[in-house]
Amino acid sequence: MKSGLHSYLREHAKHGTTGFPAGFYDCQVPRDFQDMPFHWHEELEFTMVRSGSLQYSIDLASMNVREGDLLLIPPDTLHSAHQLEDQSAATDSVVFHLNLAGLSAKDACAERYIRPLGEGELPLPTVVRPEDPFYQELQTCFQRMWACRHPDAPYRELMFRGEAVRLVLLLWQMSGRTGEHPPRRMMHPYEEKLKLVLAYMQEHYTESITVKQLADLCGFSQVHFMNVFKEAIGSTCIQYLIEYRLALAAADLQETNRSVMQIAMDNGFQNISYFNRTFKKKYHVTPLAYRKNRP
Repeated sequence: MKSGLHSYLREHAKHGTTGFPAGFYDCQVPRDFQDMPFHWHEELEFTMVRSGSLQYSIDLASMNVREGDLLLIPPDTLHSAHQLEDQSAATDSVVFHLNLAGLSAKDACAERYIRPLGEGELPLPTVVRPEDPFYQELQTCFQRMWACRHPDAPYRELMFRGEAVRLVLLLWQMSGRTGEHPPRRMMHPYEEKLKLVLAYMQEHYTESITVKQLADLCGFSQVHFMNVFKEAIGSTCIQYLIEYRLALAAADLQETNRSVMQIAMDNGFQNISYFNRTFKKKYHVTPLAYRKNRP
């Protein structure tokens, strides 16, 4: 994800601008990442798999997706992405705040249709495949949104708003509901605590972080915390922290000209030998070779 991996992974990141809160991300795997750590944001994410295959985890459920698939990730939902062994992939993603569809309006449409979507009361199909109902309509909607990534696109903001409203309508039609308040989605029992821990690590990743600090955030014993984290996230909290630091370091190697030592220190690695060794184990090349291979 060439441009802004640091901000993309932060749960408080703002995608786009205040006047046009939409971000557009074209990503190639493994060029831009091998593992996109768990993160979340208040915007809805709409992604098309342009080529290849990769693994996503959305709302702590894992699935493999392939070329042509569409992904819908509701606001405030934990999600991650991972390269499948020896496979490449490319995705295009639109991440936008539901204000663009009229969430902030004080009318019946916002209250009846958009707010439930923003608050997780409308269950979304995580993956829509080419053979599924409504696929063609959703694909067209995505393509029109994606065309709005160009700053000089005619009527850009108006076009995007129209497609955002169209997407909301399609999601309601897919649900089979007619506007009654649906039940909230079932959350993982520890989702809020896990978000608290992930937010802490993402805020303090440049510092030394202990398991005890993270367990204390949840009010858990260290053993219980480690078991909960491993079961939900799929790795230990220390492994997650290392993966998070490596992902940001890899982005810095591609996007900046800072020295390897400075990048290591800026991303929480205080020992350059350990950083080089860990980076090579993860990316199969040294940090310098990784930088030289950047497109």
